[in-house]
Amino acid sequence: MTKRGPATLTEPLVLFLIFVGVGIGTLTLPQSTRLAALWSTLAALTLFHWARAGVELELSLPQVGRGALLALVISLPLLAFLSTQLRIFAERLHATQNAVLLFYQVCFISAPVEEAFFRGVIFEEKGSSAAAGFYAASAFLFYAPHVPILVALLVTLAMSLLGVVYGHVRERYGLVAAIASHVVAGFTLQVLPSWLDALRTLLI
Repeated sequence: MTKRGPATLTEPLVLFLIFVGVGIGTLTLPQSTRLAALWSTLAALTLFHWARAGVELELSLPQVGRGALLALVISLPLLAFLSTQLRIFAERLHATQNAVLLFYQVCFISAPVEEAFFRGVIFEEKGSSAAAGFYAASAFLFYAPHVPILVALLVTLAMSLLGVVYGHVRERYGLVAAIASHVVAGFTLQVLPSWLDALRTLLI
């Protein structure tokens, strides 16, 4: 049997409080720098936990496809009716109007890192409800210092609902499927609106 590290070091609540501490400690940094610090912290905490407690990753293309499809079904109606608002929202939250940079931030950093921590570490130890709650709290920590409080609350609500969806996918299809679901939702709701706006600009 593999010996686990001290409970105080691998306990998800402790890891999350470390993340909160970094979030508070970086309040005065520019948004882009702060986001990089927070995502790096989540990645480091996840790897730390997995190194001590282990992790099981199961890749099944049909299950990944189901997770991605569910995210697409939920996201496309929002994109159809709120494309402009979603674009402004995403560019403000990620502190960039560069559509390529936004794509990399959302699909290659934010989605896998956040899912690994919230649907990997937190979900595995505390369950779906705790993972969704911690995920929503992280949204407020990420964005509240840089946007109006109402916007931060709306983002927190949206991410709590998405957290429930990702948790459902994690429970039924596994962590890799949850990551795929997050990537698809992030691309559709945060990246695609900027791409569509850039395309309209070129065509006009």
